[in-house]
Amino acid sequence: PPVTLQARQSSNPIVSMAKKLGLRTLAWISVYMLGYFDFSVAWMITPLLLSVMRDQWKKDKRNKLTAARESALSNEQAMIEARMNVEDLPSWVFFPDKERAEWVNSILKQLWPYVNDYVRHTLFNTVEPAVESALKAYKLTPFKFERERVFLGQVPPRITGIKVYDTNTSRKEIIMDLDIVFASDLEIVFKVKGIPARVSDFGLRGMARVVLKPLISQIPLVGGIQVYFLKAPEIDYTLGGVAGTLEIPGLNKI
Repeated sequence: PPVTLQARQSSNPIVSMAKKLGLRTLAWISVYMLGYFDFSVAWMITPLLLSVMRDQWKKDKRNKLTAARESALSNEQAMIEARMNVEDLPSWVFFPDKERAEWVNSILKQLWPYVNDYVRHTLFNTVEPAVESALKAYKLTPFKFERERVFLGQVPPRITGIKVYDTNTSRKEIIMDLDIVFASDLEIVFKVKGIPARVSDFGLRGMARVVLKPLISQIPLVGGIQVYFLKAPEIDYTLGGVAGTLEIPGLNKI
């Protein structure tokens, strides 16, 4: 049986308060030291501007991710009636050659706990040893995933439109374009040399092409499957722990 997807555990309020107190204390000490040693005011204004930009950027990310999750968890009729943002509406609303794919989304929703189980098994038994082996040369071992904090979340990918080509294609292949939106609440926590890092709130939006070829006269009737994005998809995520230092607009794209 698949692993039951559990809601993400909330952090301890006392620990969270202590962290905030420590950060604010450090900020005030830094301001005091800047004045004490007569540094330029630019040393104070620059971090302040970066902090404001970072907070606004993260707020915009959260709003977009929340809207995408609502569209993923609701049916298309309710989503349209709610008059959500244009970018969150399914592609078949705008393009008549795109078909609805609610039946596929229903299947994905039912399969998602099994996919979560498979991904966890792959991360623990294949990815973890490979990454640790690669990091040995840089003396960045051990590398370990936190077993209790690795899961794909409860929001599966959603196909908002599908197009099957029936002209200008070979008779021995089937070509489909899928509009995919993935606004996940996943969380993957790992440690490098005992230092924790986290990737969460992964989001993806793009058009994937699926090619079934060659078609054959024996079961399973398809000789192979190709899946790729027609152009680079929009990808977003939130970093935590030691990786949180990259959560600065522009720097996180490197």
